Amino acid sequence: MTKTATLRIDTPITPSSRLRLLLHISLASALILLAWLASLALWQYVLILIISVAVVSYLALSRPMLLHLTQPPLSQRIDRNWQLLMRTGRGDELWQAGLVAVHPYHWLISFEFIIMEPYQRALSVTIFRDQVSAEQWRELNILANVIPVKST
Repeated sequence: MTKTATLRIDTPITPSSRLRLLLHISLASALILLAWLASLALWQYVLILIISVAVVSYLALSRPMLLHLTQPPLSQRIDRNWQLLMRTGRGDELWQAGLVAVHPYHWLISFEFIIMEPYQRALSVTIFRDQVSAEQWRELNILANVIPVKST
């Protein structure tokens, strides 16, 4: 049985990324180095640690995670009716969105959406190269070069 090529993007996204982890470790190391070089008092280091743990915990628990990205049918406009499977604190949910912009970089692609359902809001998601297959990365890069960047 052969797989039929599709002209639509229908991409599962791996939730974890080594590139994202490397980026976070690099940023944390830079902040620790700067704090160390600042020669702060012990209570100031403790305060920085408490605030850092609170911010990281909040971001990790509150930010929805993209699990699957689906382009609208070819008969519709490319910037409307995207389907995003998102993992939230309430479980996995299917969201409908409009694509605003795509920003390609060497190791990642950043998508900007306007969520229509379940509630209207702006959402930016970043897909790192190691979260998708090589073929899906190629398709996402083609999309990124086709969608014009809208200025605000």
